[in-house]
Amino acid sequence: MHENVMNTAYSMKPIHRLPLVLAFLLLFLIAAAFVSFALGAYFVFNEPVSNVVAVTSHSNGVYTLQVKANSLEANQSRTIWIDPKIISDSAGDPIGVVNGTGYRVGNAITDSAGNLRANFVLSNMAELTAVLNDDQRPHSVWVVGLENLTALQGSSQLVYHISVDSEQNYSARSVANGVILFVLLFSFPVFFHFTFGELFIALWTIYLIMFAMALNGPFRSVLGAIKDSMQTGVRAIFDNALFATMAIFSLVLWGEFVAIIIQQAGGISTGSLPPQDGLVTFLGLTIAPLREEVGFRVIPIGLASLLILASRHKVRDGLLSLWHPSRYLKKDDSPHQYNRDIKIIYVMIGISAATFGAAHFLSGVGWGPGKILDAAIGGIGFAALYYKYGLPSAVLGHWAVDYFLVTYTLVQSLLNFYLLLYFWSLAVAIASGIALLYLLLRRNQRPITGIPQ
Repeated sequence: MHENVMNTAYSMKPIHRLPLVLAFLLLFLIAAAFVSFALGAYFVFNEPVSNVVAVTSHSNGVYTLQVKANSLEANQSRTIWIDPKIISDSAGDPIGVVNGTGYRVGNAITDSAGNLRANFVLSNMAELTAVLNDDQRPHSVWVVGLENLTALQGSSQLVYHISVDSEQNYSARSVANGVILFVLLFSFPVFFHFTFGELFIALWTIYLIMFAMALNGPFRSVLGAIKDSMQTGVRAIFDNALFATMAIFSLVLWGEFVAIIIQQAGGISTGSLPPQDGLVTFLGLTIAPLREEVGFRVIPIGLASLLILASRHKVRDGLLSLWHPSRYLKKDDSPHQYNRDIKIIYVMIGISAATFGAAHFLSGVGWGPGKILDAAIGGIGFAALYYKYGLPSAVLGHWAVDYFLVTYTLVQSLLNFYLLLYFWSLAVAIASGIALLYLLLRRNQRPITGIPQ
């Protein structure tokens, strides 16, 4: 009889509907984020997003080069040049092309919008041997504005000085020789040979693995979180890493937006990145979440948890805490130790956010002083995800800010969907903010009986 009463009481327990609303909002963002993986691959390999796109073709013994270019000066003559030797200044910006190198294809005029569309017949077979093997290796196709021709200092080489809007062709087959990594405010190059397509696929695979991991944990899967939230409330939603990541992403996105508006009203400029080739920008946004989360979150926060646990002869757990700090600190700490250690983690989170903001401003690539607060807001959100849910959540939160929405801006036909997602994230931010505030107030009302959850 007693068992029947208990079962009846449990079955009559009210179902929480508000968590289902939040889950629905988050699931739509998750679905759009997943689709952006496929879109990214499509834009890198099938739908060129570079400012200059050059394609060689062969028909009936005639080889042609089709060139499409954007972001140039309007109504100006430009020269198309294959595999030229480029002279760059100390900052790496191209300033000249060596006469007699590569193959000078011909000239074309940009239109009133700064666009160029031209087809050229490639007829000099001796100089085009490499170009005819285009499927085997990439080539550098430049659209250059030629100015005065002078001798290179200390050399007999003649160099054309080129206009600032000169653009190089980039594709998935474009070759690069390394990337820049970060350790807080310090940066250093790591050299290795890769094509843009190889780099993108490698990063794309890492993000997909992290996406799957967040979908299934670390405390509840997405489906488990939805099911449990109907009985236990909104707290269960935040037991899934991917739900929490999309919630924090939305809060960071709109928190940064509000910070920018307030700072601009006070005359503090956030600045912006200078115009750059579309594919280079997209790949930069793809690699940034991984390298910056390692450099700005794992180094200060994960290293602090490693040192704390190593001091207690828990080296193995300390190393594992680099992946998920809170899991191993809570596992090995007593309640008293945890309450003390969490203060150290809070300090490290503050250092992480401050250096993350400062690094953007000090990079010298165009960000203004307002970027310090803007990036610091993101730094706090990503650090919270890293500590609570582990490195995959921090990386995916950063990836969502940098990469996810950008993929929907790369072609005109997707701009309306981008706007829908942007304002959908506002609804998510409001709902998530209310839910987190509710959980915080409930937590503060409970007596502390052990380790904070």
